[in-house]
This record gives sequence, C-alpha cells and structure tokens, in this order.
Amino acid sequence: MPLGPDTPLSSKLAVLLGRKRGTDGKTPSTRAIAAATAETPGGKPAMTHQVVNELLNGVKSNPSTSQLMGLARALECPAAYLLPGYNGLTSLSVYEEHHDAREALRLVHDLGEAGAAELLEAAREIRLRHGGSDLTVPEVPDPLPPAAEPPRPGRRRRLSFTEAAERAVSDLEGN
Repeated sequence: MPLGPDTPLSSKLAVLLGRKRGTDGKTPSTRAIAAATAETPGGKPAMTHQVVNELLNGVKSNPSTSQLMGLARALECPAAYLLPGYNGLTSLSVYEEHHDAREALRLVHDLGEAGAAELLEAAREIRLRHGGSDLTVPEVPDPLPPAAEPPRPGRRRRLSFTEAAERAVSDLEGN
C-alpha cells in the first residue's frame, strides 16, 4: 500500500511505528522513541517525548532538521522518507544503502525517459534471474500497521483567572 504524494508526516510515522512493533504487538512508547533520537546511545535526544507525541498525532507537522534526523535514526528509515512528497520507503532505502544504485541512477540521469525505461527493464530481468517471480515489491513490509488516526486537536492553554471569569460571564449572558 504505497502512500500518496500528499501523505502527512503523522501517517508516515504511523507506518514506521508499525514496523517497530515488538513481539507483544506493542509499539515503542513516545519516551523510548525520543530517547532513540539521540546521535549516540545515552546522548541528548533530538526532541522531547512531548514533541514526538505531537508529531505522531499530527498536532505538529514541521520538525526541525535535527529533529527529522533524530526521527530517522529512531525509526530506522531514510530521512528523505519523512520529507513532504517522498513516499517510496523501499526505493529510498535502496538509494541510501547501496552506492551502486545511486551510480546507476546518475548514469541514466541525462538519458531521459528512454534511459529510465531501459534501466527498469534491466532491473526486471535481473530480478527474474535471481528467482523473483513477482515483479511487484511491496513498499511497506507486511503486516501493514493500522491506519493513522486523524489528528486530534491540541489542548487548549489554561486561561488566566481574569480570562476564565470573562468567559464565565459571557457564557452566562449567552454570548
């Protein structure tokens, strides 16, 4: 089930979180994810668990670069997957992990669609030679995680005593 081009960050995070389920079927806590965003084990996390929670729930959708890199570390994915418009997790993983794949793409860059079509055909032939009977490669490993919940509205800030009194008067007067 590939994600669409306008997939929100919270949905991408839900897919990645589903891949991190333990043997008990539970996903890591927001505190565990926050701790895993550190550059080194035991180092300072790139974000707090509250920020992780806001990102997962869609309350926040534009993390800083350091937070984005931390999430990629914590959820074991290419950072580019978390950017808007980049949804090919499998393709991005291959691109990030295999220098030869990057080189193949570089070589066909200026050849246009004809070069890309030839590269695709060659890749299909290679896949068949290596025993790949099905030419479709899933973007997300099975089982698919549950669909992401729609974003929940953020909590309202606490009202000052004066603001609360004004609101109470307004409610009593029917405004």
